[in-house]
Amino acid sequence: MYHRYRQYTVPMTETMGAHEARDQLGKRIDAAHFMGKHTVIEKNGEPRAVLVPYAWWAERHEEDT
Repeated sequence: MYHRYRQYTVPMTETMGAHEARDQLGKRIDAAHFMGKHTVIEKNGEPRAVLVPYAWWAERHEEDT
């Protein structure tokens, strides 16, 4: 499933706490790379970072230059 974020269409994301993300980092990296999944990482219930596939990030980074 997809949703619009600004001008980009991105996959729906999974949200998890920082401790859980740390425990599952290898799995989350594989999910990003192989399945294109994005993971929002929260700390104390506040979104702090997003793990995204490198290809997705690189494509959007090129648009900014």
